[in-house]
Amino acid sequence: ASHRAGSRCMAPGAQVDLISYLSGAGLAALVNFPLWKAAAIGQSGFTAQGPTFFARLKVLLGPPYKGVAATLFGMTWARAAIFYCADAGRDRMLALGASPAAATALPAVGISTLVQVVNQPIVRGTITIQDPSSRHAGLVAALRHIHATRGVSGLWHGTVPAVAKTVPKYVVAIWVKDAMQELLPKPTAPPGAPGHRSQVLQASAVKSIAAGVAGAALTNPLDVIRNEMFKTDEALGETTRRLLRREGASFLWRGMARNLVAVAAPIGMTIFLTDAIVDYRSSRGVASPAASASAATAPA
Repeated sequence: ASHRAGSRCMAPGAQVDLISYLSGAGLAALVNFPLWKAAAIGQSGFTAQGPTFFARLKVLLGPPYKGVAATLFGMTWARAAIFYCADAGRDRMLALGASPAAATALPAVGISTLVQVVNQPIVRGTITIQDPSSRHAGLVAALRHIHATRGVSGLWHGTVPAVAKTVPKYVVAIWVKDAMQELLPKPTAPPGAPGHRSQVLQASAVKSIAAGVAGAALTNPLDVIRNEMFKTDEALGETTRRLLRREGASFLWRGMARNLVAVAAPIGMTIFLTDAIVDYRSSRGVASPAASASAATAPA
Protein backbone atom coordinates (compact mmCIF):
# COMPACT_ATOMS: atom_id res chain seq x y z
CA ALA A 1 0.00 0.00 0.00
CA SER A 2 1.13 3.56 -0.65
CA HIS A 3 2.19 5.99 2.07
CA ARG A 4 -0.93 8.00 1.37
CA ALA A 5 -3.31 5.10 1.83
CA GLY A 6 -2.50 4.67 5.48
CA SER A 7 -1.80 8.24 6.46
CA ARG A 8 -4.77 9.49 8.48
CA CYS A 9 -8.48 10.03 8.93
CA MET A 10 -8.14 13.73 8.16
CA ALA A 11 -7.82 12.77 4.49
CA PRO A 12 -9.07 15.45 2.09
CA GLY A 13 -10.44 14.75 -1.31
CA ALA A 14 -14.15 15.48 -1.17
CA GLN A 15 -16.54 18.15 0.09
CA VAL A 16 -17.66 15.97 2.99
CA ASP A 17 -14.12 16.02 4.32
CA LEU A 18 -14.04 19.82 4.26
CA ILE A 19 -17.30 19.80 6.21
CA SER A 20 -15.68 17.49 8.76
CA TYR A 21 -12.68 19.78 9.13
CA LEU A 22 -14.92 22.82 9.61
CA SER A 23 -17.11 20.96 12.09
CA GLY A 24 -14.16 19.75 14.14
CA ALA A 25 -12.52 23.18 14.19
CA GLY A 26 -15.77 24.93 15.09
CA LEU A 27 -16.58 22.63 17.99
CA ALA A 28 -13.04 22.93 19.34
CA ALA A 29 -13.15 26.74 19.12
CA LEU A 30 -16.49 26.90 20.93
CA VAL A 31 -15.42 24.65 23.80
CA ASN A 32 -12.06 26.34 24.26
CA PHE A 33 -13.02 30.03 23.98
CA PRO A 34 -12.81 30.71 27.76
CA LEU A 35 -9.33 29.15 27.85
CA TRP A 36 -8.24 31.31 24.91
CA LYS A 37 -9.53 34.38 26.73
CA ALA A 38 -7.54 33.51 29.85
CA ALA A 39 -4.36 32.96 27.81
CA ALA A 40 -4.81 36.24 25.93
CA ILE A 41 -5.17 38.17 29.21
CA GLY A 42 -2.20 36.41 30.81
CA GLN A 43 0.21 36.73 27.89
CA SER A 44 -0.71 40.35 27.21
CA GLY A 45 -0.02 41.36 30.78
CA PHE A 46 -3.57 42.63 31.24
CA THR A 47 -4.60 42.94 34.88
CA ALA A 48 -7.30 40.53 36.04
CA GLN A 49 -8.52 42.45 39.07
CA GLY A 50 -10.53 40.96 41.91
CA PRO A 51 -10.46 40.81 45.71
CA THR A 52 -9.96 37.03 45.81
CA PHE A 53 -8.42 34.27 43.73
CA PHE A 54 -11.83 33.07 42.57
CA ALA A 55 -12.88 36.59 41.61
CA ARG A 56 -9.77 36.92 39.42
CA LEU A 57 -10.43 33.45 38.00
CA LYS A 58 -13.93 34.59 37.04
CA VAL A 59 -12.45 37.54 35.17
CA LEU A 60 -10.14 35.20 33.28
CA LEU A 61 -12.60 32.43 32.43
CA GLY A 62 -16.04 33.93 32.86
CA PRO A 63 -18.20 36.44 31.02
CA PRO A 64 -18.34 38.97 29.49
CA TYR A 65 -17.20 37.12 26.39
CA LYS A 66 -16.41 40.02 24.07
CA GLY A 67 -16.01 39.26 20.39
CA VAL A 68 -17.19 35.68 20.72
CA ALA A 69 -18.68 35.40 17.23
CA ALA A 70 -15.67 36.98 15.52
CA THR A 71 -13.21 34.91 17.54
CA LEU A 72 -15.04 31.65 16.82
CA PHE A 73 -15.27 32.52 13.13
CA GLY A 74 -11.58 33.38 12.94
CA MET A 75 -10.48 30.27 14.80
CA THR A 76 -12.78 27.94 12.89
CA TRP A 77 -11.93 28.93 9.33
CA ALA A 78 -8.24 29.36 10.15
CA ARG A 79 -7.68 25.95 11.75
CA ALA A 80 -9.90 24.15 9.26
CA ALA A 81 -8.07 25.77 6.33
CA ILE A 82 -4.63 25.01 7.78
CA PHE A 83 -5.27 21.34 8.52
CA TYR A 84 -7.37 20.68 5.40
CA CYS A 85 -4.98 22.37 2.97
CA ALA A 86 -1.90 20.94 4.71
CA ASP A 87 -3.32 17.42 4.39
CA ALA A 88 -4.52 17.97 0.82
CA GLY A 89 -1.19 19.48 -0.16
CA ARG A 90 0.71 16.65 1.50
CA ASP A 91 -1.27 14.00 -0.36
CA ARG A 92 -0.81 15.86 -3.65
CA MET A 93 2.94 16.29 -3.19
CA LEU A 94 3.37 12.64 -2.20
CA ALA A 95 1.49 11.62 -5.33
CA LEU A 96 3.91 13.75 -7.36
CA GLY A 97 6.90 12.01 -5.78
CA ALA A 98 7.97 14.56 -3.15
CA SER A 99 9.68 13.42 0.01
CA PRO A 100 7.51 12.99 3.13
CA ALA A 101 9.41 15.81 4.87
CA ALA A 102 8.81 18.30 2.05
CA ALA A 103 5.22 17.16 1.60
CA THR A 104 4.53 17.76 5.29
CA ALA A 105 6.38 21.07 5.69
CA LEU A 106 5.78 23.08 2.51
CA PRO A 107 1.95 23.05 2.39
CA ALA A 108 1.79 23.71 6.14
CA VAL A 109 4.16 26.68 5.87
CA GLY A 110 2.31 28.19 2.91
CA ILE A 111 -1.24 27.88 4.19
CA SER A 112 -0.48 28.86 7.79
CA THR A 113 1.34 32.01 6.60
CA LEU A 114 -1.54 33.00 4.33
CA VAL A 115 -4.17 32.32 6.98
CA GLN A 116 -2.33 34.33 9.64
CA VAL A 117 -1.92 37.38 7.39
CA VAL A 118 -5.58 37.33 6.34
CA ASN A 119 -6.78 36.73 9.89
CA GLN A 120 -4.50 39.27 11.60
CA PRO A 121 -7.03 42.14 12.02
CA ILE A 122 -9.50 39.76 13.68
CA VAL A 123 -6.74 38.38 15.92
CA ARG A 124 -5.55 41.84 16.91
CA GLY A 125 -9.05 43.19 17.59
CA THR A 126 -10.28 40.20 19.57
CA ILE A 127 -7.17 40.14 21.78
CA THR A 128 -7.40 43.90 22.37
CA ILE A 129 -10.94 43.71 23.73
CA GLN A 130 -10.05 40.93 26.17
CA ASP A 131 -8.38 43.58 28.35
CA PRO A 132 -10.75 43.80 31.35
CA SER A 133 -10.29 47.59 31.27
CA SER A 134 -11.11 47.88 27.54
CA ARG A 135 -13.89 50.32 26.73
CA HIS A 136 -14.56 48.88 23.30
CA ALA A 137 -17.98 47.24 23.10
CA GLY A 138 -16.87 44.68 20.56
CA LEU A 139 -14.59 43.81 17.66
CA VAL A 140 -15.93 46.43 15.24
CA ALA A 141 -15.43 49.22 17.78
CA ALA A 142 -11.88 48.05 18.48
CA LEU A 143 -10.99 47.87 14.78
CA ARG A 144 -12.46 51.32 14.16
CA HIS A 145 -10.36 52.73 16.99
CA ILE A 146 -7.20 51.05 15.70
CA HIS A 147 -7.87 52.30 12.17
CA ALA A 148 -8.57 55.83 13.39
CA THR A 149 -5.44 56.04 15.53
CA ARG A 150 -2.98 53.86 13.60
CA GLY A 151 -4.30 53.71 10.06
CA VAL A 152 -4.76 50.62 7.93
CA SER A 153 -1.28 49.35 8.76
CA GLY A 154 -2.24 49.31 12.44
CA LEU A 155 -4.67 46.49 11.74
CA TRP A 156 -1.71 44.31 10.74
CA HIS A 157 0.55 45.48 13.57
CA GLY A 158 2.25 42.44 15.09
CA THR A 159 1.98 40.35 11.93
CA VAL A 160 5.69 39.42 11.88
CA PRO A 161 5.75 37.75 15.33
CA ALA A 162 2.27 36.35 14.68
CA VAL A 163 3.46 34.61 11.51
CA ALA A 164 6.72 33.63 13.22
CA LYS A 165 4.80 31.83 15.96
CA THR A 166 1.86 30.52 13.90
CA VAL A 167 3.88 28.87 11.14
CA PRO A 168 6.22 26.86 13.42
CA LYS A 169 3.31 26.00 15.71
CA TYR A 170 1.27 24.39 12.96
CA VAL A 171 4.23 22.91 11.10
CA VAL A 172 5.36 21.22 14.33
CA ALA A 173 1.82 20.14 15.22
CA ILE A 174 1.23 18.69 11.75
CA TRP A 175 4.64 16.98 11.69
CA VAL A 176 4.07 15.42 15.13
CA LYS A 177 0.54 14.40 14.15
CA ASP A 178 1.75 12.63 11.02
CA ALA A 179 4.79 11.11 12.73
CA MET A 180 2.65 9.75 15.56
CA GLN A 181 0.22 8.38 13.01
CA GLU A 182 2.99 6.35 11.43
CA LEU A 183 4.27 5.11 14.81
CA LEU A 184 0.93 4.19 16.38
CA PRO A 185 -0.55 0.76 15.66
CA LYS A 186 -3.16 0.65 12.93
CA PRO A 187 -6.70 -0.51 13.77
CA THR A 188 -6.93 -4.29 13.72
CA ALA A 189 -10.74 -4.34 13.42
CA PRO A 190 -12.14 -3.61 9.94
CA PRO A 191 -14.45 -0.60 9.45
CA GLY A 192 -17.88 -1.25 10.89
CA ALA A 193 -16.68 -4.08 13.12
CA PRO A 194 -16.92 -3.86 16.92
CA GLY A 195 -13.90 -2.09 18.32
CA HIS A 196 -12.87 -0.31 15.11
CA ARG A 197 -14.04 3.15 16.15
CA SER A 198 -12.55 2.89 19.64
CA GLN A 199 -9.19 1.87 18.14
CA VAL A 200 -9.29 4.79 15.72
CA LEU A 201 -10.20 7.30 18.42
CA GLN A 202 -7.66 6.00 20.94
CA ALA A 203 -4.88 6.48 18.39
CA SER A 204 -6.28 9.88 17.47
CA ALA A 205 -6.32 10.99 21.12
CA VAL A 206 -2.63 10.15 21.55
CA LYS A 207 -1.49 11.94 18.40
CA SER A 208 -3.79 14.91 19.07
CA ILE A 209 -2.37 15.53 22.55
CA ALA A 210 1.22 15.17 21.34
CA ALA A 211 0.68 17.52 18.40
CA GLY A 212 -1.08 20.18 20.45
CA VAL A 213 1.45 20.27 23.29
CA ALA A 214 4.45 20.34 20.94
CA GLY A 215 3.04 23.22 18.90
CA ALA A 216 2.02 25.30 21.91
CA ALA A 217 5.22 24.93 23.93
CA LEU A 218 7.47 25.89 21.04
CA THR A 219 5.83 29.22 20.26
CA ASN A 220 4.92 30.65 23.68
CA PRO A 221 7.62 33.41 23.61
CA LEU A 222 6.34 34.69 20.27
CA ASP A 223 2.79 34.76 21.64
CA VAL A 224 4.00 36.98 24.50
CA ILE A 225 5.85 39.36 22.15
CA ARG A 226 2.90 39.61 19.76
CA ASN A 227 0.38 40.32 22.52
CA GLU A 228 2.68 42.95 24.07
CA MET A 229 2.92 44.63 20.67
CA PHE A 230 -0.87 44.74 20.52
CA LYS A 231 -1.02 46.32 23.96
CA THR A 232 1.69 48.95 23.52
CA ASP A 233 1.86 49.50 19.73
CA GLU A 234 5.65 49.19 19.96
CA ALA A 235 7.76 47.69 17.19
CA LEU A 236 9.05 44.11 17.37
CA GLY A 237 12.61 44.96 18.42
CA GLU A 238 11.51 47.60 20.92
CA THR A 239 9.02 45.22 22.52
CA THR A 240 11.56 42.42 22.81
CA ARG A 241 14.19 44.68 24.36
CA ARG A 242 11.71 46.08 26.86
CA LEU A 243 10.61 42.59 27.91
CA LEU A 244 14.22 41.51 28.37
CA ARG A 245 15.02 44.60 30.46
CA ARG A 246 11.92 44.30 32.61
CA GLU A 247 11.52 40.55 32.99
CA GLY A 248 14.71 38.98 31.71
CA ALA A 249 14.42 35.53 30.20
CA SER A 250 11.35 34.83 32.33
CA PHE A 251 9.12 36.45 29.71
CA LEU A 252 9.83 33.42 27.51
CA TRP A 253 7.51 31.29 29.65
CA ARG A 254 5.09 33.97 30.82
CA GLY A 255 1.61 32.50 30.54
CA MET A 256 3.05 29.13 29.47
CA ALA A 257 0.63 27.10 31.60
CA ARG A 258 -2.38 28.93 30.22
CA ASN A 259 -0.98 28.76 26.69
CA LEU A 260 -0.45 25.02 26.89
CA VAL A 261 -4.13 24.70 27.75
CA ALA A 262 -5.47 27.44 25.48
CA VAL A 263 -3.42 26.45 22.41
CA ALA A 264 -2.70 22.76 22.89
CA ALA A 265 -6.30 21.97 23.79
CA PRO A 266 -7.97 23.50 20.69
CA ILE A 267 -5.33 22.18 18.29
CA GLY A 268 -5.52 18.71 19.78
CA MET A 269 -9.29 18.83 20.00
CA THR A 270 -9.55 20.00 16.38
CA ILE A 271 -7.53 17.00 15.23
CA PHE A 272 -9.42 14.56 17.44
CA LEU A 273 -12.91 15.84 16.60
CA THR A 274 -12.17 15.91 12.89
CA ASP A 275 -10.98 12.32 13.05
CA ALA A 276 -14.12 11.36 14.97
CA ILE A 277 -16.43 13.14 12.52
CA VAL A 278 -14.71 11.68 9.45
CA ASP A 279 -14.87 8.18 10.92
CA TYR A 280 -18.53 8.61 11.89
CA ARG A 281 -19.53 9.90 8.47
CA SER A 282 -17.52 7.19 6.75
CA SER A 283 -19.27 4.51 8.81
CA ARG A 284 -22.64 5.91 7.69
CA GLY A 285 -21.59 5.88 4.04
CA VAL A 286 -21.54 9.67 3.82
CA ALA A 287 -17.79 10.09 3.32
CA SER A 288 -16.03 9.59 0.03
CA PRO A 289 -14.38 6.26 -0.75
CA ALA A 290 -10.94 7.86 -0.25
CA ALA A 291 -11.88 9.07 3.20
CA SER A 292 -13.38 5.73 4.09
CA ALA A 293 -10.23 3.89 2.97
CA SER A 294 -8.07 6.20 5.03
CA ALA A 295 -10.26 5.80 8.09
CA ALA A 296 -9.99 2.06 7.74
CA THR A 297 -6.22 2.16 8.07
CA ALA A 298 -5.70 4.96 10.53
CA PRO A 299 -7.05 8.21 11.74
CA ALA A 300 -5.24 14.43 11.11
